Parts: sequence; structure tokens; C-alpha cells
Amino acid sequence: MANNTSPDIQEAPKPGAAQRPGDKWIWGFYIILCLISLVESYSASSQDIAKYGLFMPIIKHGLLLLAGIGVAFGLQHVHYNRFKVFIPIFAIVTLALVVYVMKYGEILNGARRSFRLLGFSVQPSEMAKLSLVTIIAWVMSKVQIPGGGVKWGGIVVCATAVMIFGALLYPQGFTNTVILMGISLAMMMISGIQIKRLMIVLAIYGLCYFGYKSYDKHNESREALTAEVVQVDRTADKNASPDRTATRANRLKSFDFNEDSCLAHPMTSEYHQEQYGYMARAHGGIFGVMPGNSRECSRLPLAYSDYVFSIIVEELGLVGALVIMALYLSLLGRAGYIAQRCKRAFPALLVMGMAVMITVQALSHMAINCGLVPVTGQPLPFISKGGSAIVIMSLAMGIMLSVSRYAEYNTGKKKTAAAAEKEMNTEGGDAINPAQIVG
Repeated sequence: MANNTSPDIQEAPKPGAAQRPGDKWIWGFYIILCLISLVESYSASSQDIAKYGLFMPIIKHGLLLLAGIGVAFGLQHVHYNRFKVFIPIFAIVTLALVVYVMKYGEILNGARRSFRLLGFSVQPSEMAKLSLVTIIAWVMSKVQIPGGGVKWGGIVVCATAVMIFGALLYPQGFTNTVILMGISLAMMMISGIQIKRLMIVLAIYGLCYFGYKSYDKHNESREALTAEVVQVDRTADKNASPDRTATRANRLKSFDFNEDSCLAHPMTSEYHQEQYGYMARAHGGIFGVMPGNSRECSRLPLAYSDYVFSIIVEELGLVGALVIMALYLSLLGRAGYIAQRCKRAFPALLVMGMAVMITVQALSHMAINCGLVPVTGQPLPFISKGGSAIVIMSLAMGIMLSVSRYAEYNTGKKKTAAAAEKEMNTEGGDAINPAQIVG
């Protein structure tokens, strides 16, 4: 029987029968980060060791990492097209959980962020990031204009999803909202959005930001005028949701401090996290003091999660910090290589979206630890302790591995816009990868 497959196209593997293994480079970056996590998170867990014993913290964290690796290994054997049916379901479940946590969630670090499920703490904010990436990849793959650009309808849907998730996550901390906006803008640019339309989306996000700031100023003024009443109400109702307005204002003020104010108030509630972080990084120097020799891990709040990068710099020095940054950037670069080879837009956007999510999260954590942005809680992917973050990031790795395993690759010449449009119309409406179109 004649083979009608074009010689420049590698035939797409059928679900359940892959023609190639999961990408070895992605696996390599993932395993290295997990090994670093096992060492550094344990080294930063002196407070947990004092509370739970010598071996319990590393055993618990090790089991979570193994579970994450198992999740990634399982997902790489699932064809990425099968994820499409779960995208709207996952988004609805995530929205429901975010709303539930706003009202009934556990208070963690001054905000309702999580709930308990089978003894584990679940943070829907991490689920929201993954859900948003899948929504944008799915929508943008359907609204491609073969000649270049994306249709308005897809942009509106994606921007609306960002604003809904961002508004719901804002009470937990503005950083999550900013990260969602950043991820969405990056994915829109990767999908080939027109510059004018990107500027409009930026303007809308800017209006949202100023709206949030106005809301904070209004609440801050109201709280100042009714401080005694608010204090009485909070004391009477132990289950009342905490107001994060003052916390956000104080963090912005503490970020805008000078050397004199820093030395005058070195260990007040507004400055102690930054100060211990500076001490840890200064102690590390160029080559660090080696794992297990951290001086600040017993004093730095949340050293094993929100400030684990400071402990890494202290123990591995500037060299170790640069190596870890290079791992995340290399993961992004490898995803870009895979995406560029994909024939279809959906797998290309999916693998890039997952890599962008992981990298933006990592760079945000590093920027916070280094004092480049105001203090807020963001885990370092795969390295910080936390069940939700590890599982969600492992899901992202599994999806990337699935794309690397099953995606149909272009190995020959690029197509013209007319040929891409004709093929899209005859093959179920799945858009050709914009990187594979000439002009």
C-alpha cells in the first residue's frame, strides 16, 4: 500500500504507542532539581528537625518528590491531546476551590491560602497557574491566523480568564496575580499576538493594577478610621478572614527603605525577613559554606520554603545560585527547542506555557529573596517544601514530557500561510505552529 505521508513530516504517534521516549534533557533538569531540593530543603529545615526529629523532614519531603516523579512519569505516557477534555473541568474545579478557600480555608502566613485534604495542605493558587496555562494554550491554538497573529475572540477569552483568577487570588497576595499576568503575556507573545493587541491587553492589566491599588488605599483608610472596631470584631470572630491591606502596604514601605532606616530597625517585623536573608547571602560569598553549615536557617522565617534560595546562596555561594538559575533557564530553552519543532500550535504552546510557568515562578522567588521586589511568599519550584507546589510542578513536567514524546514534528521546509490555512481547514481546525509558517 502506498505511503501518502509527506517525507518532511514525522508521523504523529498514536495514543498509547509512542515512537520516542520522553525528552532526556527535561528529565535531567527535573532530576537534578529534585536532588538539590533533597539536600537544600533538609539543610534549611532546622526548625522542623527540632520539632519532628532528625529524619522525619527529609523522609516526608523525599516521599513527596518521589510522588511528583511518579506523576510526571505517568503523564508522559498519556497523549497530550487527551488533556483537552479536562481543561474546562480543571478550570471549574480550580475556581470552586479558590472561592472555597477565600471563605473557609486555613489561615497560612496571614491569609486564607489552603485547605486540608487527606492530611495534606492544598493551595488552589498553584492549581490556578496550571489551569491558566492550559486554557491559554488551548484557546490560542484555536484562534491562529495563518498569515500571522491571533483573533480578538481568543485574546478576550484569555484576558478574561486572567482577570477572574487574578481577582480571586488577590486577597491571598498580589504576587500571584502579577505572575498570572506575566505568564499570560508571555504565552500571548509566543502565540504570535499582534503588537497593537498586546498593548491593549497590557493597558487592561494596568487598569486592573491601579484598580487593586485604589481598593487597597480605600481599605487602608477605612481600617485606620475604625481600628478599634475592627480589632474588636477580629477578636470576637476567630474565623474572620484576615485583611491583607495593611500587610501589603507595610511590605511596600519596607521595600522602599534606605540604609539608615534599615540599621535603625534591623529586626522589626517589617525588616527581619529581609535582614536575615541579606545575612545569609553575605555569609555565603562566592563559593558558600557547604550544605549543612548554614548559620541563618534557624532564624530565617520559612527558610525551607519562601526563603530557601537565600539558604542556597549561603551554602552554595554565588556559583551555586547561578547554576540553579541556569537549570531553570535551560529548561525554558529546551522547551523552546521542542516547541519550535512541533507541527501543531497546541503542543507548542502547551510545552512553552509549562516551562514559562516554572521559570517565572523560579525567577520571582529569586527576585524576592534578593530584595529586587517586595517580600511575599512564593515557593521555588521543586526545591521549596510544599505538597501542592511539588505536585503541580510535577504535573507541568509530565505534560512537557508528553509533548516531547507524542508531538508531531516538522523536519523539513516551512509552509506558506495559504498552505497552513488549507491544512488547518481539512484537519479538524488544529492550527499549524506559527513557527512553522513562512512569513
